[in-house]
Amino acid sequence: MRHHKFLFIAASAAALTVSQSAMAAGFAVSAQSAFGMGNAYAGNAALGTDASTALTNPAGMFELEKPVFAVSAALTATVSEFTDQGSLINPLFGAEPVATDPGDGPNEASHGNSPSPGIYYARPLNNKWAVGFAFHVPFATASEYDDNWVGRYHAVETSVRAFDFNPSVAYKVNEKFSIGGGISVQYATALLTSKLDSGATCLGIASRSQGQIPVTSCTDIGLIYNQPALDSDVELEGTGTQVTFNLGAMFKPREGTKIGLTYRHGANHELEGDATFDNNQILDAFLNAIPEQQRALQSTGNTISADLPAIIDLSVSQKASEKLELLGTIKWTQWSSFDTLTSSFDNPAQPDSGIDFQWEDSVMASAGLNYTLSNKLTLRAGFAFDQTPIPNPTARSPRGPTNNRYWYSVGGTYKFSSRLTAHLGMTHIQIDESAIDNPGSAGNPTLRGSYEFDANLLAFQLNWNFI
Repeated sequence: MRHHKFLFIAASAAALTVSQSAMAAGFAVSAQSAFGMGNAYAGNAALGTDASTALTNPAGMFELEKPVFAVSAALTATVSEFTDQGSLINPLFGAEPVATDPGDGPNEASHGNSPSPGIYYARPLNNKWAVGFAFHVPFATASEYDDNWVGRYHAVETSVRAFDFNPSVAYKVNEKFSIGGGISVQYATALLTSKLDSGATCLGIASRSQGQIPVTSCTDIGLIYNQPALDSDVELEGTGTQVTFNLGAMFKPREGTKIGLTYRHGANHELEGDATFDNNQILDAFLNAIPEQQRALQSTGNTISADLPAIIDLSVSQKASEKLELLGTIKWTQWSSFDTLTSSFDNPAQPDSGIDFQWEDSVMASAGLNYTLSNKLTLRAGFAFDQTPIPNPTARSPRGPTNNRYWYSVGGTYKFSSRLTAHLGMTHIQIDESAIDNPGSAGNPTLRGSYEFDANLLAFQLNWNFI
């Protein structure tokens, strides 16, 4: 019965591999602040001119002349279109094309909208110390396919979100150099669903029973593999809290030049919740005939664990003239540390197990500019290349099938008064077409095809200056 456990874990794996901040092109799109979005987050750790520096680089809080409070709201809208190119059921069952309901083709579209709020505060206490905090959504991803699509045994619905509270403190060493750090308390939630081939499940259990259950008993009771009408449902939901830390430094070698360096530590996330198996009535009757202590695919408690990667951000800001500021960022994410996702079930009949990943470290490079049009209006633009950590089609999942990303961002800041400022940021993300050839876990069908994507981000932010 081990392969049924793998079916369940594989269905949840990609959506759980979410991470903090702009976690490369693995899955979720970052919308940290409207201020940074207008530059495609270029220079993010080197600016320090906005309250969100409490998150992006606490050492930059000394660049603020007054206490600043900010609230932001962002929306990420994504659409993906899947084209089937020969998805097959497991060779043990004949390697036939995966069946869908009559009238439905194998191709599929998935969409998702993820809102992301943010609250930031930064305050220099004196010429040596500064404090701040950030509350934001470091990642939020959502997608939903039709129940009968060709990849339903891999994924149907995905909804993953994290809420992060990050207090920070900074110390100014001298006029050229400052340091800072913070503690990050992250609360994550996940809802993941998929389908289970009831006929294939019955045959798999019977074939591993060492003759105690005749294989013909499955077809005798009407459990036939590759029949969408007989599918069962699997749902995982869970929550978890993890604490980690971040460090930052700001160096100003000369007037008009700022260099920021930040490190955000990785974390081991554990999401505890329920694994719910809503089995087909015939399959349920078949399973109920098995002794209870040996009965798998029963609703139970579940914990999924994953080591999420560390991030290093090196940013630079350079004043080219009184009106023009040039920005750049290189961000490295240690995705190679994310090597295994493990799952443990409270039901002893479903042994603990894990899935090995092949992800590689990735880099995001961005460049941008700020242009001061007047004393009230500043315009922003930026471009970023966001490298995928997914090395090949077999490592790609329908819960996070994306590829290399190209960010095209614009935005602006309008100063209503000395106390009130508004930021707007907009981004269109072009994503390379993604081939998928995912064999799934043992017993799962192979999902083979390609994805095309469209992703857009919109963010708005208000800043209040105090004193």
